[in-house]
Amino acid sequence: MTIKRTYSAAPWERQVGYCRALRSGEHIYVTGCAPVDDHGQLFGEGDAYAQAQRCLEIIERALGELGAARADVVRTRMFVTDIERWADFGRAHSEFFGEHRPATTMVEVRRLIDARMLIEIEADARVDAAST
Repeated sequence: MTIKRTYSAAPWERQVGYCRALRSGEHIYVTGCAPVDDHGQLFGEGDAYAQAQRCLEIIERALGELGAARADVVRTRMFVTDIERWADFGRAHSEFFGEHRPATTMVEVRRLIDARMLIEIEADARVDAAST
């Protein structure tokens, strides 16, 4: 089975040894996406909603590079540093997926790779194995 990978500008990919997302047949796995801009700098400092939106935009870009779309996402996991902000994180997630709601988990963690990051989101998608 062929595995296709996609990468982003995240400064940690090469250092840690991972890809942004990979596709194996009909399954796509998107690595945890942190709220960084296209230059690897923090996006939306202090803004839970904006950071969640940015993570989802990064996920969508990775999915597109592997032949999928947000409607193909079957599961997300949200790692947040302040569960009290769940409504802001959840609003961004709900708006992004609309009627194509995936299974999801939101869990509070002590901190992320940059202490200013409030959220990291990973996603799994499923697509027609014949699509490219």
